[in-house]
Amino acid sequence: MVHTDARFVVGVVGNVIYGGLFLSPIPTFIQIWRKKDVEAFDPKPYLTTVLNCLFWYYYGLPFINPNKILVVTINGIGLFIELIYLIIFFYYAASKGR
Repeated sequence: MVHTDARFVVGVVGNVIYGGLFLSPIPTFIQIWRKKDVEAFDPKPYLTTVLNCLFWYYYGLPFINPNKILVVTINGIGLFIELIYLIIFFYYAASKGR
């Protein structure tokens, strides 16, 4: 049986790694911002990540599954970051591509 503190530490490490995953598209969006064009980039990975964060956020809510604060925090942060990515993406996407 794993000690509760060890589970928390592993959860925090997982959240840090998962946070890095959310931040990994930053160079792509800097490029989109500078060129003011999405070029051939596809929004599907960002849309699926938003859905993923929504489902995990819902799963971690206290009335669904108590004591899942790490799940709620990282997926709430990820949802916010991914929505910013989508806003930037669709702002610079050509109206035909939207």
